[in-house]
Amino acid sequence: MTQIQYYFNKNDEYYTPAYAVYPIMERLTTGSTVWCPFDTSDSEYVKVFQKNGFHVVYGHISTGQDFFATTIPDCDYIISNPPYSLKGEVFKRLYEIGKPFAMLINFQGIFDHKDRFVMFSTNRVEMLWLSPRVNYIKEDSSKPSGVPFQSGYLCSGILDKQLEFAYIDKTR
Repeated sequence: MTQIQYYFNKNDEYYTPAYAVYPIMERLTTGSTVWCPFDTSDSEYVKVFQKNGFHVVYGHISTGQDFFATTIPDCDYIISNPPYSLKGEVFKRLYEIGKPFAMLINFQGIFDHKDRFVMFSTNRVEMLWLSPRVNYIKEDSSKPSGVPFQSGYLCSGILDKQLEFAYIDKTR
């Protein structure tokens, strides 16, 4: 079991716009339970999933729910935008949990780290490539900002193929 202490790192707080939730939501079974372990009630994941007939359990380190120490809720999927500084540890924990998951991440360098390379090469990994780029929202801003990297969902147990593509509708 992973023994990591999750701490609040302000540089990890880039909020996901609603339009980036739809491509993964469309691949889930409506009415199922989704755990969003890095989210508050204001999260677009929580709002979009609830609005579309999903049951949502959510938690965030700022409200005392430590992803690495919390009891795993009864859920069908684990979906979120994890803290980038802990991405390797997050994926290790997700594989330990064994539930289908999808994490919205920066794809740049994800397979470069030796431990992650081994982890992904020995476990089921799927990628949902999003186009155009996701414009995240910083905590201290209400406006999305452009980013110099490509994002998408790194998944396991959700996609039919190991590599899928989705165009995002930024008007959603």
